[in-house]
Amino acid sequence: MTTNTNNDLSPAAIRAWFAEQPAGALFTMPAISKAFGAAPGAEHRRLASSVRCGFLCGYLERMQFTAGTAYRLSGKCMRRDALSEEERRARSLANQRARHERRRRAKGIKPVPNRSKLVRAARVNLQAAGVPQPTVVAAVRATETVEQFLARGGRVQRLPAHWEKMERAA
Repeated sequence: MTTNTNNDLSPAAIRAWFAEQPAGALFTMPAISKAFGAAPGAEHRRLASSVRCGFLCGYLERMQFTAGTAYRLSGKCMRRDALSEEERRARSLANQRARHERRRRAKGIKPVPNRSKLVRAARVNLQAAGVPQPTVVAAVRATETVEQFLARGGRVQRLPAHWEKMERAA
């Protein structure tokens, strides 16, 4: 078993290391960790993530034994293209934003409104500000009835309606 001298724990380094090993050789995570010289903690987690990436891409096979999980070359080429560092960073940032959004929704925090919605709301408020307010009509005092008008001395002239004229003509 050859060891990796430079402490590179990327998926590409894992693939290169497995390619150097004899065909069909099985390696457990402790053996891979020892070959790469990965210290427990963050380095070991990065190594395990890279091995898992090789398995998920179809480059490695995973087998379960009573002693644990072992990995070996599958003989297949990678199903997915290797991402550049910039693409990996962009994908990580997108995943981080999605994770943040899920946590925010779980906590019940309202989302920050969309910028275009804010602009529209401001425009509608400006339009509403230009609409004149209805004027307040002064309270009109109650009008007097015909009887009250006559009691005050008023005179009422009664004009006949057109149907009354028709009745008289008939």
